[in-house]
Amino acid sequence: MAKLNIDQYLAVAARLAHLTQTYAIIFLASIATMVAILAYASSAGQAARFALATIVVAITVYGVLAAKSALDDLNAMLNDAVDDFSGSSFGAHLKQIPMALFTGLSVVLVLAMGVTRLWAIISA
Repeated sequence: MAKLNIDQYLAVAARLAHLTQTYAIIFLASIATMVAILAYASSAGQAARFALATIVVAITVYGVLAAKSALDDLNAMLNDAVDDFSGSSFGAHLKQIPMALFTGLSVVLVLAMGVTRLWAIISA
């Protein structure tokens, strides 16, 4: 199998790092907002609830757009991969991933987390 050159490896690794960082930001922000919702939403006024809802919507929109962008870029890199990359073990493994399914599930899960937090704000 062909080996990746440094530029090909760095391009894919950087985009994978962006995707990992995006998920970390989404999950940590989700935990923080859920703690705030559970601790303060029941005693908060309308303005505070609206502020929490705005934060939740912003995190959800960021999560959907950033994750989808990174996944779309990875998919484009895979579709345009030269023979050296697609012939490598790493490239062959990435080519086997159903990117459309993974992207769709990622978007659905991020949206579900956002809707769940909004529901917690409304029902508090």
